[in-house]
Amino acid sequence: MSKEIKVNYEEVETSLDKLKNSASQLSATAKDITGSNKLDVVNKLITLNEGLQTLSLTYKEQLLSNIDASKQSISALKEADEELSSTIKQK
Repeated sequence: MSKEIKVNYEEVETSLDKLKNSASQLSATAKDITGSNKLDVVNKLITLNEGLQTLSLTYKEQLLSNIDASKQSISALKEADEELSSTIKQK
């Protein structure tokens, strides 16, 4: 069993960029259904739609934050790997 961890940094960064692009395009806007309708169901649907929009926005913000944190982690891992590699080569 190998104890080596191999990371394809370019592939990870490309995947994170694609995910970030998709996350940036997330939208949860609901069609206005009120019109001249004053039914309780319509009011409940409006409330649910507003909650969904808030939830979607929060999800999007958290996802983008996690993507940025992942990019920073990968960058730090790459730097540590390169530093370790150069130290080993010097010996």
